[in-house]
Amino acid sequence: MIFLGCDVGGTKTLAVLSDEEGNILAVHRGRGANYQVVGKENALKNLKDVINSVLERSKKTLEDVDFAFFGYAGADFEYEMKIVREILGEIGLKRFDFDNDGRIALRSGSFDDTGIMVSCGTGSISYASDGKRVNRIGGLSFSLGERLGSHYIASLVTSAVVRAKDGRDDWTVLVDEIEKEIGPVETLLRYDYEGGDTGEIVRKVNQVLFRCAENGDTVSLRIFNEIVIEVKKIVDAHRKILNFTPPIRLILEGSFFKNAPSLLIKMIESAVGKEYEVTIPEHDPVIGAVLFAMERSGIEVTEKLYNRLVKNYLKEVKR
Repeated sequence: MIFLGCDVGGTKTLAVLSDEEGNILAVHRGRGANYQVVGKENALKNLKDVINSVLERSKKTLEDVDFAFFGYAGADFEYEMKIVREILGEIGLKRFDFDNDGRIALRSGSFDDTGIMVSCGTGSISYASDGKRVNRIGGLSFSLGERLGSHYIASLVTSAVVRAKDGRDDWTVLVDEIEKEIGPVETLLRYDYEGGDTGEIVRKVNQVLFRCAENGDTVSLRIFNEIVIEVKKIVDAHRKILNFTPPIRLILEGSFFKNAPSLLIKMIESAVGKEYEVTIPEHDPVIGAVLFAMERSGIEVTEKLYNRLVKNYLKEVKR
């Protein structure tokens, strides 16, 4: 049997083709296909391009795919789900299903689909499952409660720099280090009015935050503490709804956590306590889409199959 898993984002789409034994047949990364970012027409075109490319690499066709599963960024509400289903329905797959990309991030983090996943990438979202029920927290916007995400955290840093410069808050070495990296922070104001891609700036700002926190800067450590507090609040909120038996797997996903220094991870481990096993997957969330495709076809995902799939995927992407 052949399974297709796709992680669909605004800037990139990752597709993986696997068989029922966890062998990776092909991997392909292409353009983003979130219709909210690129539009419906480009979303369909980009998806077809990515899928055709991964099929060509493995010398397979659409007819060969037994089941496809998509983790789709922006699939949050019913009206969005309807649009996504219409787009996917035009690809020509025999059988497919989809869910929010945060859901596949949780699924990819454990063989039995249990635990709590907190993602801190461009934005943030959290899913948790106790094996019987699934709970979602966040994934919306700052104005609707989000307090994680690399862009939001970078804004805490640049805000701290401005407030230190004008005397409203404590002085911090972030002032010198940030402006050495990106220039005067006040010039960032133009992005508020003119728009533009701030991804690279955000990456540089957060790298400086990591260095300054490791060097003991009080303000940087304060920002780290805000991140830890938010993770703890998310975890506690899930615990109020779901029933877990310790040890509980806490999966930290997203580019921010994957690039963060061990100091921050240790702070999170200390805050959540001994009931939790904190893990940062080396593999990508797209593995969760492959696992869902397998399960929708009646295949039981054992720990052995899960480990083989992850191992083969990492081997393939590192070639």
